Amino acid sequence: MKHYKILTLLAVTLIVTVGLFVFFKPDQVVASTQNGSTQKSNRFNSSDQSESNFPRDNLNISKQELETAKKETVLFHEIQDNDLKNSEALPLSKGNKGMAVNYNQNIIETKNIGDVVKFQMLEYGLNRSGKIVEIEKLDDDILRWRGEFEQGIPERNYFTITQSQKDQYTIIQIYSDKGNYTAEIKNGQGIVQVMDQGVEDKEVHAHDH
Repeated sequence: MKHYKILTLLAVTLIVTVGLFVFFKPDQVVASTQNGSTQKSNRFNSSDQSESNFPRDNLNISKQELETAKKETVLFHEIQDNDLKNSEALPLSKGNKGMAVNYNQNIIETKNIGDVVKFQMLEYGLNRSGKIVEIEKLDDDILRWRGEFEQGIPERNYFTITQSQKDQYTIIQIYSDKGNYTAEIKNGQGIVQVMDQGVEDKEVHAHDH
């Protein structure tokens, strides 16, 4: 009889314990999910991000490449026209006329809101720094960074960088009081042109992958 009471007491205790766990567990899961959703939704809106947290989750580059890209701020470097090896991969650039450049797509991939990048376009008399103010995820692959130049009225002096990591394809638009420019870049090389010769960033969606 004594053993029966002990077993009964243990059974009741177990049932109560399981009941409490089931009762309180959903609230904890919901709270955790809500916190995670909040952090995710603020990801591209907060400049207070950790150093290791980048706009894209899957950069898929080596540690050395990552460290190099994080330190670099100049987005592209001018090259000689005959060093441009992929002009056939730039169907949207009109006549391949403009400033040929080398471009490391990992540089912008490591930049968050509040970070500064530089445009050195001496051929066009433009040498400016700008701060990233917005990052937008257009789809599972394409991201768009928007920044404002430190010089001039922000509404008229800004830039956008729309980039597909999968296709290594980038469209850059630059607006300034010195002129407006676009760049089409594929596989690390591209052409910078004045705006009426170039392309729009929406072309990245229509690009033949």
